[in-house]
Amino acid sequence: MRSTEFLACLAAFASSAVAQLPPTVDSNAQVTKLATLPRESWTIDQPFTEGATRDPATGDVYFVDQNSNKILKWSVANKRLTTFMHPAGYSNGMTFDRNGKLIACADERNQLWEISTNTTKSVPWPTPANPSVGARGSGNIVLPEWTVIMDGKYNGKQLGGPNDVWAMPDNSLYFTDPYWSRRWWPNGRRAEQEVNTVYRLSPDRKTLTRALATFQTSDGRAGSPNGIIGSPDGKTLYVAAFQGPGSGGGETYAYDVGANGALSNRRLWASFGSDGMTMDNAGNMYMTAPVSRSGITVVSIATGRQVGFIPVPESPANLAFGGPDQSVLYITARTGFYSIQTKVKGAHLVK
Repeated sequence: MRSTEFLACLAAFASSAVAQLPPTVDSNAQVTKLATLPRESWTIDQPFTEGATRDPATGDVYFVDQNSNKILKWSVANKRLTTFMHPAGYSNGMTFDRNGKLIACADERNQLWEISTNTTKSVPWPTPANPSVGARGSGNIVLPEWTVIMDGKYNGKQLGGPNDVWAMPDNSLYFTDPYWSRRWWPNGRRAEQEVNTVYRLSPDRKTLTRALATFQTSDGRAGSPNGIIGSPDGKTLYVAAFQGPGSGGGETYAYDVGANGALSNRRLWASFGSDGMTMDNAGNMYMTAPVSRSGITVVSIATGRQVGFIPVPESPANLAFGGPDQSVLYITARTGFYSIQTKVKGAHLVK
């Protein structure tokens, strides 16, 4: 979820945004609104859609309404939106791993969950380990089967709050861990980690390490990493920050990924940050920032420079290529869920 500081930076970022559509969409292409999420009776907050990711087996798109504690599913076959999981640990960023499991940053207890998309289990709710209730009340409920693969702690201290996650070709997971206080945390929990940074969970899910000892902006300030994505070959990792001297509200850095998962050769890739990111198979990155108005910024991966802009009626938080041929760009934006047809395909799922 975006911080107040980040939104202020976005508002200040004005005329430098490229206004024209990118060459990856037709000149007459338009964003289509697929759904509007309602405000549920059990929350004081408006919907906040986030965490879009594509199921590689079906082309269906999963995303969250974090404030309503739901994971939702868009079926590309029947063009229907359904609730996939509720409660859902106040999940935020999500991705699919190389085994076809849905990985979610379960923000309620700062955990990572591995969720099955085709098996369920009956569980008592609420329980001391799973206190969220929402509109479900108490008693046994049927939920997708899930496993906690990261318990929310590093060196015995609570993490700040896993925000976004990416699965590498070896099935290791990198995730960003900033700290922003949440209303669903008990007693206004304070930060326990001394840094906001990036972590790596090993492919066997047994070892959690700091992928970066510290995370700083190019002017030496402590940063708050947010969006994260890897190149299709697994050799480069991109991490976006909300802070930095760039005019676009933050910065995005690229790192080389070593054989053992170590990150090195940090360089400034773009002088703006992003909440969510995805790539196409034509060498472009799609980013939810920077914008002088709501939309998607399209950036050349080779140069880090903007090549186009896709206007969206609401301010986007995340996005993913989906559909049966991976050519539709799906966008989560505040209360809405949108799509636009493109002339390219998602980079990571091309067979």
